[in-house]
Amino acid sequence: MENEIRNKTGRRDFLMKTFSTCAFCCFAAPGLFGFNKKLNSLAFDQKHKFQMDSGMTIQQVYNFAFKQWYIPVMKNLMKQVGKEKFLEMLKKSSEMLYESPKETAIDYNDRTLTSWSDGFKKAGKTQNDRLTFEILTDNDKVFEARFTECLWAKTFREKDAADIGYAGVCYQDYPMIKSYNPNLKLIRERTLMQGHDCCQFKLIMET
Repeated sequence: MENEIRNKTGRRDFLMKTFSTCAFCCFAAPGLFGFNKKLNSLAFDQKHKFQMDSGMTIQQVYNFAFKQWYIPVMKNLMKQVGKEKFLEMLKKSSEMLYESPKETAIDYNDRTLTSWSDGFKKAGKTQNDRLTFEILTDNDKVFEARFTECLWAKTFREKDAADIGYAGVCYQDYPMIKSYNPNLKLIRERTLMQGHDCCQFKLIMET
């Protein structure tokens, strides 16, 4: 799947795990502790404090990232700018995330709906702890899925910030899909973020 899809999925994943050690352990330790296999093993097992398990649930991570920080900041900005103007600015910011340099030549021949669907399904396996969905249609012309649970929607709505959540999170799907292939059209008339019973997500490959 294209890097763009991986990256966009990465922008919503707060629990990505890494298994790195400090530079000292990687490069200096083998020379210093080479004579002692036990010490050498211990050195490589050490984790930097930033990599330690925080002991938080996924809900707690979202509460910390969105409820405690992102949403209050966005609400303060909205008070200063005005609601309508601020939400339009937030949507524009979402669009700018997916803009490619004008001189960049992109070959869209390999960016088919099927390849997009394959990437979606692979990414979906890592999102099961924050999304509940079923795929209704999946072919080279139409892809349709229904989402019945979404942790983003739950978190923003509980903080009375669904409008910010839609403009800053949900709306990104439109420019993201267009950047993948301009012939892809997203149809979505209902979203959990906006208070509907589901997100009806339909992609059509136009010719």
